[in-house]
Amino acid sequence: MTKRKVILSYPPASSVWHLPAGIAQLAVILQEQGHEVLQRYGHILGLEYLLLSRDQERISKALSIVRDPKSDIQSLYQARMTFEDVSLAIPNNDKKFVVERNNVVFVSGYYNGTVESALEAVSNRESHLWFDYFHDVELSVAEVFDPDVYGISISDERQLIQGLILASMVKDALPECLVIIGGNFWSRVVTEESAPKLAPLLNICDAIVYAEGFQPLSTIVEALNVENAPGTMWRDKSGNVRLNPPPTVLTLFETLPTPIYDGGAAQWASDAVYPLYTMSNCIHACEFCAISAQSDSFLGKPRVMSPERIVEHMITLGGHWFDFTDELMPVQRQINIGEELRRRGYEAVWQCYLTITDNLLDPKVCQQLFEAGCRCVQLGLETLTPTTLDQANKRWNHPENYGRILRNLKEAGIQNHIFLIAGIPGERQTDTLRWLPFLEEYGDAITTIKSGRYRLARRSPDETVMGLSSESEIERWLQKQPEKSRESRRRHIELLHGTIRMLPDKLPLQLNRGFEYIGAERSVRKDVEALRDVLEQACRENPYYRATSTIPWWINRRSFTWDQLAEANRQLPNEEPAPNLDRALNRIGGIVRHELGREATFHNYHDALEFARTL
Repeated sequence: MTKRKVILSYPPASSVWHLPAGIAQLAVILQEQGHEVLQRYGHILGLEYLLLSRDQERISKALSIVRDPKSDIQSLYQARMTFEDVSLAIPNNDKKFVVERNNVVFVSGYYNGTVESALEAVSNRESHLWFDYFHDVELSVAEVFDPDVYGISISDERQLIQGLILASMVKDALPECLVIIGGNFWSRVVTEESAPKLAPLLNICDAIVYAEGFQPLSTIVEALNVENAPGTMWRDKSGNVRLNPPPTVLTLFETLPTPIYDGGAAQWASDAVYPLYTMSNCIHACEFCAISAQSDSFLGKPRVMSPERIVEHMITLGGHWFDFTDELMPVQRQINIGEELRRRGYEAVWQCYLTITDNLLDPKVCQQLFEAGCRCVQLGLETLTPTTLDQANKRWNHPENYGRILRNLKEAGIQNHIFLIAGIPGERQTDTLRWLPFLEEYGDAITTIKSGRYRLARRSPDETVMGLSSESEIERWLQKQPEKSRESRRRHIELLHGTIRMLPDKLPLQLNRGFEYIGAERSVRKDVEALRDVLEQACRENPYYRATSTIPWWINRRSFTWDQLAEANRQLPNEEPAPNLDRALNRIGGIVRHELGREATFHNYHDALEFARTL
């Protein structure tokens, strides 16, 4: 095999507290095949370049603070406010750019979900927020390295415009280099139907990989040709768009080599916390979820890495803190990893995603998780309404047990992050208000909260069935499902079609399909947005909120106990109320009148909380 030179880039904006597992895994695969690979963690390098160019002295000091394990809470708070103040002062024409609390928020002024706006951004790239970084840093690196292939990984909408601009700049500067765009974003938007709409993007790159990158990228790098690469969209010499099918033989996770994290930047933490992706997708199929759509076996049987192999990766990396990015890390699997770690005499702890199943009602199970090495779990609680959970295919969630499970986890020493959803089709809006007293009662056992509104995610089961327009189509789809679930899925389809309408697909570069609620006398979307704003205030009422906003993500909170987080919270100033809270409270009064026929006026959040106790 001819040795090639490859750059793999992860562009801004994304979480600077995390390392990109995808390109780290691809890099080592290519290296084992004899190629020379350079990783570029642009999501960290680019943001630091931008902030330092605005205020080098203050930002340098703030970066030192967040990477110093001895920094106290007051210093960390000052660093947090420095990042926020400096980022807000940087001139730009975008919809939003700020480094705040647990996120780097960036919405390009050109992004609206259309291909036309994306290409307009490329045409006007000199005015883009990260243009100087790309020109001064990334192009300089590329010109010295002189790669045969330049890969750009785009995971979500935040990175899209930057990724396309970087691709265009590399293509102009190095015309002989193959520029390949990939990442989880494309697995959601590239289909036979959308490919013609996306074709103009091939003017700025040579191919788009929409499947798992393991086999497509290996094929492209080896042959320096995209024509035979599986899971790839490209254009032939006649100008026709080609969509190569995904691999027929799937990559086994057990044989994947240990990823290498050497992208030229350290995450914003006191030491490395390595991500590991050890299972191809979730064993469940929640109707609204498309998180694991990037998997070539999405909605099928997962490919699973054995506990023995996982521990080998941990030891090879030499780290002791890990972030499992699997969509689900079941309890027994974690216990098995802990047993293998003890057998090998190696210490390691981690965070992961977990389902809130009733086995966690046993305090001994939570203690076993802690003893194995689990220190934080992310849990999809979603709703307090059992019928809604049944419709969403989350029948293992039992809201009456949520509180006890959260307390069991806390008592075992395990932090948690919970997800809530407002506006699930078929659910009463006033049912969402029942979260307010729940979050107050169990707030001391909840580390962090993420509330969001219902989305019709591309490639989710919900989006699939909303695209079925006739009884015969629905029936054919149902016959492909397990017999035991057909009746419940039929009811779910009827509910969806009776409560929402999917809009024409005019925004092919959005990860969620446009839809509208139907059959209501008022704007349900505005109601849902108001509920989301009130839930955001409930998040801010959490007894750890100020501390967790200053110590972002478990990657940094991992060295704090529950008591230490509570003490840190007491030392920090109060946060501002949630944006739009007054308007949201007025809207909720209308929801109560409409759904319950009751008159209620809410002057502040605590009025809403007191009312919610009556539901």
